Amino acid sequence: MPKPYRLIAFDCVNTLYLPDASRIPVVELDGKQVPTTAGLLHERLAPLLPDLALHQAHLALRNAWRWAEAQRGPELLEVPARRRFRQFFFELGLREPEERLLDELLELHMRAVTGSFILPAAHRQVLTRLRRSHRLALFSNFDHAPSMQRLLRESGISDWFDPLIISDALGYRKPGRAAFSRAIGLIGEAPQDILFVGDSLEDDVQGARQAGIDVAWINAKGLPAPADFPPTYELRELPALIDLLAE
Repeated sequence: MPKPYRLIAFDCVNTLYLPDASRIPVVELDGKQVPTTAGLLHERLAPLLPDLALHQAHLALRNAWRWAEAQRGPELLEVPARRRFRQFFFELGLREPEERLLDELLELHMRAVTGSFILPAAHRQVLTRLRRSHRLALFSNFDHAPSMQRLLRESGISDWFDPLIISDALGYRKPGRAAFSRAIGLIGEAPQDILFVGDSLEDDVQGARQAGIDVAWINAKGLPAPADFPPTYELRELPALIDLLAE
């Protein structure tokens, strides 16, 4: 029987929101249809860089992401999306991009990315029911907090979470110990009074268990549970959380 948790903390993407790849713009690269925002960025950069090929923009975007991953280090520092996009310009040979242009391309990219995130009606119902009986928090890896905050506002649920913890603002990423330690401090509850709900074995299950937090793993694909960091509970879909907490 589950403990009477005081707070339920949710991961965001792939837990509350489900990505819909069909909403991401598609470009043709090497004869393949590739979902990417590179086409949007390439179109905006065309007046400035008329010789820039689409595949070069796509490669620069991918290399900038790899660069950001390499900067995180063992503490899993978050690299803000703005720094990542500055690296994108560097990859294109523009060492000193105009700040307004950088912000414009970042906005184009983030609008497309968050526009692919869908909040199913059944997931909204889960939140609606649980907020009557529990404090709710959101704890998400995302490198541009303003875009995540806007997504939640546009869904009408931003004020349902207290606190709203996004790695860009926190400075650290899950599953790092620093990220969970800081998150617990912001939540203001003892670890044993928190239930974390997420889909990622590494970011959510391992991170929460290392921090002494119980975790409900959304195992939509029916994967085997890890032996070293087993989830406290295992669910095939988020709505099953209601029945779990009612036991």
